Amino acid sequence: YCIIPGMMEAEILEELRAFSADVFRRLPVDDKYRYQGSDIHVFTPQRFAELGHEHNERMFDDEIVERVVRQPRQLEVSERLGLEELVADDAFILLSKPPHGPPLYWHQDFTNWNSPEAAAPWPTRIFFSYYLLNTNRENGCLRVIPGSHRRRLDLHDTLPDAHSPEIQALKADTNHPAFMDREDAIDVPLQAGDLIIGDARIMHGAWPNETYERRTLVLTWYRVFARNLTPPS
Repeated sequence: YCIIPGMMEAEILEELRAFSADVFRRLPVDDKYRYQGSDIHVFTPQRFAELGHEHNERMFDDEIVERVVRQPRQLEVSERLGLEELVADDAFILLSKPPHGPPLYWHQDFTNWNSPEAAAPWPTRIFFSYYLLNTNRENGCLRVIPGSHRRRLDLHDTLPDAHSPEIQALKADTNHPAFMDREDAIDVPLQAGDLIIGDARIMHGAWPNETYERRTLVLTWYRVFARNLTPPS
């Protein structure tokens, strides 16, 4: 993963704060998403039309998505990082941990484990995330296990599949490895508007939100090196 400080323009950041606040005023967090905090999928109008879904409270389209995924500075940084053949999903996910929300369990978001790309030395699926306020351990900042995108851990023998009913049913107040701190894990506190780019294979989670303020992030997904190009050295 890597962090680009201050990437998001203040105007878009404020617009996203207002947009997400309006969503969560109307929509309480479903208990089955308590560890993520929420699971709201918002698409560009064109992408939503292509999918052919019916609008509902957790899946809809809005023009703000286009402005997030096509930010000029973000595209410039992606090019400078050598992220070739970058293809956006043309959607973002609102993940918002309410006040005193529980931790997020350890998991990996990559799904294509039966493909040779799972063992590639470069990423093929990456996330771009922006937190809408400053994060730290107290309000549920991200935590990761560096190098876990390329090596097997003991966690792989004990974790249920990511976001499956089995892992959602675990109790955060037990000593299950999915929620435990680890010596090989690090906290990733971020400032509002910082961009974090990560390999979908990295093992990650989040601390509980022990404050009285909601902690929201905007998560976008991309294919990268879509033609299996070898990244530049």
